[in-house]
Amino acid sequence: MIPLLLVVVIDLIGFGIIIPLLPFYAETYGASPQKVTMLMVIFSFFQFIAAPFWGYLSDKYGRRLIIWVTLIGSIFAYILLAYTQTLYGLFFARAFAGFMAGNISTAQAYLTDITNKKNRAKAMGMFGAAFGIGFILGPAIGGILAGSDPKNPNVFLPPIAAASLSFIALVFALFTLKDTRSLIQVNKNKRIVSLIEALRFPNLRQLILLSFIVTVVFASMESTFSLWSERTFNWGAEQNGYIFAFAGICGVTVQGFLISPLVKRYGEATLCILGILFLALGMLCVSISFMSYHAYISMAFIAFGLGFFMPTISTLIVNIVSEERRGWVLGVSQSVSSLARIIGPAMAGILFELYGKNTPFISGSLILLLFLLIFRNFIKKASK
Repeated sequence: MIPLLLVVVIDLIGFGIIIPLLPFYAETYGASPQKVTMLMVIFSFFQFIAAPFWGYLSDKYGRRLIIWVTLIGSIFAYILLAYTQTLYGLFFARAFAGFMAGNISTAQAYLTDITNKKNRAKAMGMFGAAFGIGFILGPAIGGILAGSDPKNPNVFLPPIAAASLSFIALVFALFTLKDTRSLIQVNKNKRIVSLIEALRFPNLRQLILLSFIVTVVFASMESTFSLWSERTFNWGAEQNGYIFAFAGICGVTVQGFLISPLVKRYGEATLCILGILFLALGMLCVSISFMSYHAYISMAFIAFGLGFFMPTISTLIVNIVSEERRGWVLGVSQSVSSLARIIGPAMAGILFELYGKNTPFISGSLILLLFLLIFRNFIKKASK
């Protein structure tokens, strides 16, 4: 498990390097807030298309091979990003990156192959902590490389640094990851038929819907926060890199140290509900922030909420299906997450541009509270 987590950490540091740069990169070409968020949308759109494809290939040919292939693709995507000269080139580079972003869902499936139902929540927590480490170091490095001027960021160094880290992750994966094909039982049914069949079961359908809603709201925040902070505090990529790194520290604290003992004591359902509440509070706090430390407090609530929600909802989803469908259901879950990351930024960009910078955060908070009221009792039943 440790070699896999190291590969994920290295790769996600590279991914995190790009996050604080992208909005300001797009704005150097005169992109409006709506076009900036569409840059996030196109990545998720192609990830949505590719996730079931990579999930199927990982079930058929093994997780290790797909991790190798997608890491190679990520390297080329970052290089394209570094050398693009137009806004259209920027969109193309992010589209290609989205299509090659199958390594994370495949790594999740790899993790479920080598764990059992008893220790899976802990493993998912460690996986989430790997995400957190990537989002501590990545945005901080990316912000420093891009600089603090929102009008004139360095658009070359961050993508090259990200490509270099993906190459290191690839080399590490080539030498350390073991083949898990002997642990995978490939589903014999046609994939589309299996998907329709699975979504007929209320438990799975409702858990995936809940994950979808939370991801829509989080993606709306993620895609507009840098635009919001630029207009509120005149922050550039560097300052946004620091606050995303701070969020990563909060995420590591929750998923690396707190999630396992808290799950044992209170169960997945309680932490899932608590995560949604924290996310809603954090979104609301962003909208009323007027000093920089307010933004850090708001981001802490958001990071803790996501840290509680993501590993618990993933565990609940995986535990519903049979062992031979683990890779498949995680591929479906990743596809739904990608769909949410299409809808969330697209809606947030429109709200931000037409109705003001605080609108995506206020509406996101209200949506979370509404769906928590609807799904609260079901979450408790699903964990039993």
